[in-house]
Amino acid sequence: LDGEYFSLECVSQFSTFWDHTSSNALPQDITCLAADRMLIFASYNNILHAFARNKEVVHTYEGHKARIHLLQPFGDHVISVDVDNVLIVWDIQSEEEYLQVDFDKATFAVSAVLHPSTYLNKILLGSEQGSLQLWNIRSNKLLYSFPGWHLAVTTLEQAPAVDVVAVGLVSGHIIVHNIKFDETLMKFQQDWGPITAISFRTDGHPVMAAGSPIGHIALWDLEEKKLMCQMQDAHSTAIAGMSFVPGEPLLITNGADNAIRVWIFDGPGGTGRVLRSRMGHSAPPTKIRYHGQNGEQILSAGQDGTLQSFSTVHEKFNKSLGRGSINKKKSKKKGLKLDTMALPPITVFASEVAHQSDWDSIVACHQGYITCTTWNYQKTSMGAHKLRPEEFSKHKPIDIYATAVDITSCGNFAVIGLSTGRVDVYNMQSGIHRGRYGKERAHEGAIRGVAVDGLNQLIITAGSEGLIKFWKFKTKDLVYTTELSSSPNGILLHRDSGILGIAFDDFSISVLDIETRKIVRTFAGHHGRINDMVIWFSSLTKKRGPKCFY
Repeated sequence: LDGEYFSLECVSQFSTFWDHTSSNALPQDITCLAADRMLIFASYNNILHAFARNKEVVHTYEGHKARIHLLQPFGDHVISVDVDNVLIVWDIQSEEEYLQVDFDKATFAVSAVLHPSTYLNKILLGSEQGSLQLWNIRSNKLLYSFPGWHLAVTTLEQAPAVDVVAVGLVSGHIIVHNIKFDETLMKFQQDWGPITAISFRTDGHPVMAAGSPIGHIALWDLEEKKLMCQMQDAHSTAIAGMSFVPGEPLLITNGADNAIRVWIFDGPGGTGRVLRSRMGHSAPPTKIRYHGQNGEQILSAGQDGTLQSFSTVHEKFNKSLGRGSINKKKSKKKGLKLDTMALPPITVFASEVAHQSDWDSIVACHQGYITCTTWNYQKTSMGAHKLRPEEFSKHKPIDIYATAVDITSCGNFAVIGLSTGRVDVYNMQSGIHRGRYGKERAHEGAIRGVAVDGLNQLIITAGSEGLIKFWKFKTKDLVYTTELSSSPNGILLHRDSGILGIAFDDFSISVLDIETRKIVRTFAGHHGRINDMVIWFSSLTKKRGPKCFY
């Protein structure tokens, strides 16, 4: 949806990976996508583009006055239908209109389009009124009108047999129909809502797969004319598309959860298992950080509640650490859709690779939640501990929540700041509380950031009252206090150089040297809230001079 598409090359079941290339970006979000053997067709709003070599735009088709919602490659032509019910047949090479047909929305609102196999110059159209029409594009003639089933058609799919198509309806019915004799061969029904996608196996097994709006997939035995099995929660949201690989027991699916999966059917019972998958967040990310110093893994938390790891080396190393839960066992029993134990989205997290093979190496704060969770990168799952003050172990306060977190470079301790101004230390291995900074609290206002230096000598805390405080890590004594010009919004420490970045509520940024404890740089120019920062150094700069700061 960011104006780019990804071309996936899925090879045989013996492959160890798949590759992708990213196209050049279009000006707006892509709303419709189709492909033939040479070109990729992508539309946004009322403009249609054709990509060559999976990268560059080679053709542009302009003529629609409304948003395009259906595409169908058709030999040397491509067919597009907009929401105003205008169908245009384009000559691919000349970019000219070959034919335009306007349909009356009241009697035939086009909702699906298909080129039946071996039907030369003919297309089959489905409508929201439930009827079907077979058109000859070359002669611009309506050849036959099918009365249909008085229910909106959601999808059309060619069956392996000539003259036979599958019709998906908004009621959840699937009609396998012979369009040559206008005869219904078989009828199935799903109880999960409208049919979103249909595909047929072509490797010798008479099986039809159908998708649903809630992420379930049904597999139907076409010989026995009955349901063979169900693949529940194949995706966490609606199945957007599916296709069996020709001649292979492989099914490719994608959904609105921003995931694409390849399922292999090699086990008993006819059900499939995930062979490989690619997925991202289904909602915007809230925080990203490199995991480790080699720059090969990026941890990302999203508004969908998940924590994921993305590899900068190859996508096959991507992995999801899952979704936070109050009780993992109860969450597994209830399933993803009925899970009432899910934690709010992660707002802040910290990670450290030291001892990550021995115990949990990630700690995270959740939106409006006092408990911080630990995560295990090696096991790619939520960790063993839930860190919160002992006095709140039996009840969860409404107006107190964790706001900041950091992990020591040795990976042994987690430092957590709360909205009350309290700062606590916990042992990452055992989850035991190891003390707090200040008698009752470290700051008068909410904690806006915590950071530990590289030698575990100092801990730095920032409060909303406008103070930066330096504490002895072991003795927890206050060493120094720096008064700021404005309330801080967040802090970021570069441990190797001792440079502390401070973002303010007035949209400015300052750089503080933790050795001299003085502001050495100030930057202004932002006109909105600063969401995040990064500090890095170049080998061409002096030892204490940052190359860039955001």
